[in-house]
Amino acid sequence: GEESQFVLYARHRDNEGSLRLILDGAPFGGSREFTNVLKNTSYKKSLIVQRGPRMFRYPPLDLVMESACEDASSQINDLTASVFNETKSVSQKLYNRGVGDSAVIEFVQPCPKVEWAGELKRDRNFVVNSNSDNKDNLLVTVFNPNHGEAKFQAMIQDRLKTVLLSYREVGDLHWSIARTEVEDDDGNPTSMELDFTDAQEDDYGYASMKWKLANFVPEGIYEIKVETECTQLGGPADFDMFSTPILSGVIDLTLPEQYSQVLPLRDTVLLGEELVVVFTEPLRCEKPFTFDLQVIIDGTDYKFDREELQVVCESRKIAFQIDPTVGVDVDQIMGKTFNVEIGKVGVDSLSNVFDANGNPIEHNIKFSKTFANINLDDASSSFTFILEDIACSDDTVGALADEVKDKIMKLLELDTSDTSRIVLSSMICENGDTVITTTTLLPPSTDGGGRSLRTTSSSSAAVGTERLHSINLFTKLRDLSQEEPRVWNLLSTPEGRRVFAEEENSGNDRNGFIFHVSDLKIIPSVSDTKAMLTTGSDRLDEEEELYKFASSRKVGGDQPKEMITKKTDRRAIVHEIEMHEDAMIEGMQKNFALELKEGRRREEQIINEMRMQEEQGRQREEEMMGEMKMLHIELLVVTLACIGISLAALMHLKK
Repeated sequence: GEESQFVLYARHRDNEGSLRLILDGAPFGGSREFTNVLKNTSYKKSLIVQRGPRMFRYPPLDLVMESACEDASSQINDLTASVFNETKSVSQKLYNRGVGDSAVIEFVQPCPKVEWAGELKRDRNFVVNSNSDNKDNLLVTVFNPNHGEAKFQAMIQDRLKTVLLSYREVGDLHWSIARTEVEDDDGNPTSMELDFTDAQEDDYGYASMKWKLANFVPEGIYEIKVETECTQLGGPADFDMFSTPILSGVIDLTLPEQYSQVLPLRDTVLLGEELVVVFTEPLRCEKPFTFDLQVIIDGTDYKFDREELQVVCESRKIAFQIDPTVGVDVDQIMGKTFNVEIGKVGVDSLSNVFDANGNPIEHNIKFSKTFANINLDDASSSFTFILEDIACSDDTVGALADEVKDKIMKLLELDTSDTSRIVLSSMICENGDTVITTTTLLPPSTDGGGRSLRTTSSSSAAVGTERLHSINLFTKLRDLSQEEPRVWNLLSTPEGRRVFAEEENSGNDRNGFIFHVSDLKIIPSVSDTKAMLTTGSDRLDEEEELYKFASSRKVGGDQPKEMITKKTDRRAIVHEIEMHEDAMIEGMQKNFALELKEGRRREEQIINEMRMQEEQGRQREEEMMGEMKMLHIELLVVTLACIGISLAALMHLKK
């Protein structure tokens, strides 16, 4: 006839890779029946073959076209299909690569993946420093996740072109191709692009190559990536390349050094004053600190290690101070020279000062200074006084000042005339039962007032009234505060309770309340400050610049970085300071004027306090003189009366 019915289907029952067929826009999973197919007429059909979720290569498909009368799946002609002994179907093998038995359906694969491996995968960063085993090269290891199909070297026969390591300094946009060292035909060293298609990849898919740093990559902070590149097919860019995540790292071979001199810039310092050592770059300051620090005071048995000092490490500086609160006889060390050593102290020590990237200092930092031999009789002492088991609140703590002062007076066994020597400030209440205040003990008055102790005091004999300056008074408070823990220790055992009872029976007085003192600061007189503890006016601005430099760690805007200061950078810093010399001199003069003004203010304040004490003494003296005058008058009256009576008696006897 002029028309007929036909069936089209594909032979792929197993369809192991889950190929998907779409015929004329509709899924083509079984067969498709066509009716009214005219004789000698051409028909065009669109068959799309889509790959499955995993595979890129599949066996070929057989497309079969046959009469509906022969097709058992035809619902119309399924009864007639069995009568045909010979089929008149037509089949066509569908493939796009290879011939014969090697024919396959193959889809274009994305550019092969590559992954970080080894230490770079574990640490997600890298550091090349002076302690690195190989300072000239960095070993880079990658993993080929498709090694089961082919190695990188074999993949270049297909689409893959390169697997390159690229790097750039942080802040740059342009990526550079890393290089590796090889030998040329004559055995001489040369370099080539670091391409992992040239590496010896093992059976597990790992390949390693050395990134040449020496003479190619300067010190700095870098980002790196490994990128595969394939022949472009005109599709999406991601289809023709693949890149690992970007990692960052540091190349820093410069050792840290001490920058300029130790702060403050003078030879004499006050006990408890902070000393600062500045370095050329930020330091590794995580606790516990990695460095040793030792202070030895000449002519004494004092030797302090890092754990016995108050130490601060931050940014580019190491700062420390001797805490005068505990274990120091202030009178003994005044005017003494002390020696400081920072770094690796001792042959067996493993400690050192390291910069932020792990480079150690080459030589220990060593210097000496002298404790200012100030007049302690003219000095004040400031410290934190903590009184426990006292009901308080934020609203009422201010009203407790007199009570706290009375307790301090009682502890120090001072006369009521010495009340003006105790100044309380910054009183706060903590937890409703603890008062914390900053206490200042002023120096004794010049006329001898304010020095008297009760003669029954056991400490007065030991200290001597002539030595009762404000630091000695603090020492007494400190010693008394340590008695309370001793009492509790005694009461914790039967033997201790016996000792405690004996002490009570012997008449030992106890203060009856718990207190603590800490954070002693010695405040010298104005004259001592000017003479021994003031940095020369010609070095004030240099000192200020060094303090600023010690705290800096930022580069380029507000982005914090592990700064690497090379020798050229250090010279540039010095040059910049020299450029601003005129401005520094002007600022120095202003600072000096402000310092003099502040010194005069402090001196006037102390003089006023001394005048008040003198006025009080003068008033007491006037009162005593008034009493003496009254006694003289009374004596004169009595004497005159006696003379009168005597004369009267004499006249009477003469008669």
